[in-house]
Amino acid sequence: MATNNLSSFEQATAFIKACHKPLLITHTKPDGDALGSMLAIADMIKAQGCAPTCLLYEPLPERYARICGGDYIILDATSLTSQLDEHDAVIVLDTCAYGQLSPVADWLRESSLPKLAVDHHVTRDSLADVYLVDESAAANCLILYEWAQSQGWKISTQTARAMLVGISTDTGWFHHSNTDSRVFSAVATLISCGADCHELYAQLYEQDTLARVRLVGEALSSLKMHGDNRLAVMTLSADAFARAGASLADTEGIINEPLSIQSVIVSLLLVEQTDGQTRVSFRSKQPLDEKTIDVDVAALAGKFGGGGHRRAAGARFQGKPAEVAILVVAEAMQILTQK
Repeated sequence: MATNNLSSFEQATAFIKACHKPLLITHTKPDGDALGSMLAIADMIKAQGCAPTCLLYEPLPERYARICGGDYIILDATSLTSQLDEHDAVIVLDTCAYGQLSPVADWLRESSLPKLAVDHHVTRDSLADVYLVDESAAANCLILYEWAQSQGWKISTQTARAMLVGISTDTGWFHHSNTDSRVFSAVATLISCGADCHELYAQLYEQDTLARVRLVGEALSSLKMHGDNRLAVMTLSADAFARAGASLADTEGIINEPLSIQSVIVSLLLVEQTDGQTRVSFRSKQPLDEKTIDVDVAALAGKFGGGGHRRAAGARFQGKPAEVAILVVAEAMQILTQK
């Protein structure tokens, strides 16, 4: 398992000091940890004399636009080279997988720019020159926090808010099994730096649109149970999005809904994409006793070219949800019937 130490933090700091205009990129469909990481590191390295550019592939989801506002550019595929080649370094955040960087993956492979990757996922490619990787970190923002602490960098209120967004969302607001003493130690400091837990929670989870609530209803109405109710499968088709008046950005968090069912060990959400693909999200619960099988959904997703964490992962497939469901359910059931 990869972890960081003072030497790796200092190597990353040397990388920052050697560049002036780094490009910050993260995975497609960025979540709170990805966006929090981007905003936090942008603030951190501006204080070190850098002028970073934050790159997104599409506009910010409304939920995060309220709290993760900043100077972003939206990728324009028609001027890809001119937009990206003007930078002197690349910092990849919250992923080390080319498959999650598809809009810029080809450019990244061919680019000779120096690259730093900050990540906490198990699944990764060799895409950087310098790494800050810690698979035991509950969130990517936790790595950034510990980096800042190791270098004695001041954490501004804006940076603290961004880091808290990343840590809180990747720990399910501190109830996922990855919540540990490192998390609470960091959060205590971030609150002392001006981050407000209550305000951030209200802005993230108490401002849903009617369309998103209707989309949750669509997902739950599609719920199918397998394997003695241990596997929950939901599907969101293009028609479901149309009925709800919702967008792909509204799907975040829906995967967790069936995990409240006592018998459920694994939850799957299949989402039909506009490009003819199907995105599958995987979640599992930590067992409460030795009789319950412990499912590593990163390994499950990896069988289909995806990846992620032990409890949360994803993969993309060519084809309609109904076709993909047959494959994924069969593979999941093989695991669930081992015990």
